[in-house]
Amino acid sequence: MTQSLSVAWVELLSFADLILASANLVFTFSLLLYLLVYNFRNSVARAFSALLACVAVVYACDVVLPRVETLQAAVQWLRFQWLGIAFVPAAYLHFSDALLRTTNLLSNRRRWLVRWSYVLSAFLCALAFFTDWLVRDGVFTPPITHLEPGPLFRGFTAYFVLTVLFGAYNIQRARARCLTPASRRRMTYLAVAFLAPALGVFPYLLLSSVPNPVPS
Repeated sequence: MTQSLSVAWVELLSFADLILASANLVFTFSLLLYLLVYNFRNSVARAFSALLACVAVVYACDVVLPRVETLQAAVQWLRFQWLGIAFVPAAYLHFSDALLRTTNLLSNRRRWLVRWSYVLSAFLCALAFFTDWLVRDGVFTPPITHLEPGPLFRGFTAYFVLTVLFGAYNIQRARARCLTPASRRRMTYLAVAFLAPALGVFPYLLLSSVPNPVPS
């Protein structure tokens, strides 16, 4: 009886997670299409679109993974998911820089930092695709399937956290430069929402060394 209740509880949580991931994917993709169609000429909208594209890739893989039946197929999707995960830090920097430039706070150094962050993210993405240095073949225990951390995963975690914090700092600077209470209030909402993609796409399971997080 207890075991059947445990299985039912896990299945319920898995279904809820799938519904949430699907809703996030639909909302993110819809907003991305809207920005690309109606606001593509705006630099802030283009930077935000890059961030949304990364989030969409991550959630699309989350939607597909529960339907995967073999370890080999799961690993392919999990590695492909890093196309979104690896570029999130660069997109954060890009977005925060675009916001600061709208307040006329220009910086060539900051723009070069954004460019190099995209180069680094591309390198990390290649490592995730083709090597085991960043992530390696991991655990296939449906409904929880994840890769295991490679030797460089701690370095990626540090890069991810520092970049998000620096991006949040840039947004705070942009908020301080706003001239009206209304613009400062909107920037405050933006600063709070700014953390949502990072909280939603970071691969937390790789931080755990427990091979079977869900008991039988």
